[in-house]
Amino acid sequence: MFLQIFPIFGLVGTGLVVLAIGTSSLWYQGRQGERFSLLNHFISELGEVGVSPAARLFNGGFVIGGLVLLPYMVGLGLLFKSLPGWLGATTGIIAALAVSAVGIFPMNNMQAHSWAAMSYFRAGLVMVVFFGLAIVFQPEGNKLVPQAANLLSLLSFAAYAAFLLLLTIRQRKHRSDESLDPQVTPERPHIWLLPILEWVVFFTTIIWLFGMTFFI
Repeated sequence: MFLQIFPIFGLVGTGLVVLAIGTSSLWYQGRQGERFSLLNHFISELGEVGVSPAARLFNGGFVIGGLVLLPYMVGLGLLFKSLPGWLGATTGIIAALAVSAVGIFPMNNMQAHSWAAMSYFRAGLVMVVFFGLAIVFQPEGNKLVPQAANLLSLLSFAAYAAFLLLLTIRQRKHRSDESLDPQVTPERPHIWLLPILEWVVFFTTIIWLFGMTFFI
């Protein structure tokens, strides 16, 4: 029965995160009175208490959304019943817990927030790799997920890899706990590649989650 209903957790958990982001972005007003933009604002800026008017809504949505995603990750492991599948589920659980941690530790506590965010990005990258391998190495005659689903895995992997590579380059100039802090940049660019890539990671992950649910 759990294998029949676990995709619902993926849809609900993802929906809560999307709703938290979408709603809080509408009310956002930054330190300079600017509106929120996907072109030069990090996602986590929506959760900065004292700056973002809907910070508590954003943070609460991430905490609950991450927890709701946990059964979905377990369900994927049970679905594949293979070493890559279980490794994907394990890293997926870490990524989901990191999503909740981002809400628990907003940007007001930058050191803890950076740890939570980096845990998510790294675990998310490994997660899509292992689930991609689980799809490739499904036993003949029992292919539960079509190989076409790995197009989504490849897209998501490329986004994670590009973001982490650019972040590594940025860390050569700033401490690791400052690499995701927009305040260390004297003047916010109108078009900023690093947050844009973070949004690409977000959207490709959402597409991956919904796509996996659809193919299942």
